[in-house]
Amino acid sequence: MIIGFIGYGEVSSALSKILIENGAIVKTSSQERSEKTKERISNCSIEDVESLEELSYSSDILISANIPSKSKYIAKKYGKIAKGIFLDLNNISPNKTEEISDIVGENFVDGAIIGKVDSPNSVIFVSGKNSYKIAILNNFGLNIKVISHNIGDASKIKMLRSVYTKGISAFLIETFKIAENMDLKDQLFKTIAISEGDNFIPSSKSRIKNSLKHSKRKYEEVDEILEFLNKYKKESGKDFNLDLMEAIKNTFKEKKN
Repeated sequence: MIIGFIGYGEVSSALSKILIENGAIVKTSSQERSEKTKERISNCSIEDVESLEELSYSSDILISANIPSKSKYIAKKYGKIAKGIFLDLNNISPNKTEEISDIVGENFVDGAIIGKVDSPNSVIFVSGKNSYKIAILNNFGLNIKVISHNIGDASKIKMLRSVYTKGISAFLIETFKIAENMDLKDQLFKTIAISEGDNFIPSSKSRIKNSLKHSKRKYEEVDEILEFLNKYKKESGKDFNLDLMEAIKNTFKEKKN
């Protein structure tokens, strides 16, 4: 089983480590990658092939794990020529997932990582006609759950979960920014922990730190969510308020620069 990764950031690095430990052959290409990514590749037990085209041709499962803005470009240039299954794990809207499906064809599978990628409790939801073929990765240490044969269903579940998680992150950032200005940040953590439990302080601090570190990516992800929800609202005739999502996006927009 040969697994190829286009994009070799934290997600790809964590997944490839699990796959290699469980007997899979994992490949990527440092072509067109940053020096930081090239260094990450060289420090892993992963085969660095000459080009992304070669990677696309030789992989049984080709995985795209990049930033949302590059997902469609990757699909057009490499997913379309993939000989095996093309699995997209980017945090993109169901709208863009369907566009990528039109580009790649029946070999496309929609995927969504639920939970922290290196956590033993994380799961990868997949959907699409050939999603059952991705389930073989359960034999190589991953936790794959087939949602349905409908492209976009995995992305919809991921998106709806993101509405919640990114909302919580944005609210924490704004609340503790105000508390910090009042010199009450530490006291507020302790006060909320009285009702929320001892784990509130470390988990909230971790969530705030992660959100600030990856604010650019989170801003793009919320933008994808709004794009889908606005389209769904218009086409379905359903009425729901998106003002809060706009506010969440603005929180990450302020931090991304």
